[in-house]
Amino acid sequence: MMTTLSAPDRGKYYRGLLVLVRRDRVIHRRERDMMLRIGRLLDFDERFCVDTLDDLLTNRLITDKPIVFSRREVAECFLKDAVAVAGCDDHVHPHEVAWLRSIARANGLPGEWLDAGMPESPGNSGWQEQPSFPVVRQLL
Repeated sequence: MMTTLSAPDRGKYYRGLLVLVRRDRVIHRRERDMMLRIGRLLDFDERFCVDTLDDLLTNRLITDKPIVFSRREVAECFLKDAVAVAGCDDHVHPHEVAWLRSIARANGLPGEWLDAGMPESPGNSGWQEQPSFPVVRQLL
């Protein structure tokens, strides 16, 4: 497993989660809180994170183009954290699932890999309201 996350991959990681959060066109309070925590973990300036979240639904500079990480391990970690973020509002929207599938495909991960990590329903999946993001932490 990797021991560090490069600066470009940190940016891609955060941007990918931002795109995920806006896929259902609603930024839930828990999603916002999680994104601020992840931003701190990734060493982004808090003001940058707040401003980005405030403008997320209208910011055309953040594109929906699937992100390709430098290494497969980073993509796997991203997808694991993204599943937690997607479910934090107690509903995984079909647009969020489609986004995660596009990331998996772009990074050479088979659909079965992502399916194995996706809960069938948030109510029965053990979604954590305040996850500690151990996956991204192991890359820092």
